[in-house]
Amino acid sequence: MAAVGPPAAAGRFVVVGGGIAGVTCAEQLALQFPSEDILLVTASPVIKAVTNFKQVSKILEEFDVEEQASTMLESRFPNIKVIQSGVKQLKSEEHCILTEDGHQHVYGKLCLCAGAKPKLICEGNPYVLGIRDTDSAQIS
Repeated sequence: MAAVGPPAAAGRFVVVGGGIAGVTCAEQLALQFPSEDILLVTASPVIKAVTNFKQVSKILEEFDVEEQASTMLESRFPNIKVIQSGVKQLKSEEHCILTEDGHQHVYGKLCLCAGAKPKLICEGNPYVLGIRDTDSAQIS
């Protein structure tokens, strides 16, 4: 079968999702594997980064979420490249994803960090509020 579209861009790691999970995953991979290429694929023009992190207790952490330009992440981690596009198709047997901008990205390892649901401390407790993300949060 002949390849269609632009040539494949290869990266050892491809991370899908520009939210906290995807950005944190890409940052940790960049720290652990500084000589490897990491592609972060996000449909949003901004990424969500953790700032002002504090370890409050053994199991409780406090932090702020800040929307940042993807260039800030790329400047802090030269081995991370952010691609602004949605993922159109996953070809797991060929180890590649096709993005909505028509490109194909080959990976060694794929990290899917999209559409997460928060892990609540106490499910069903009326005093615990879980918000999935800042884009879908509704203020009543």
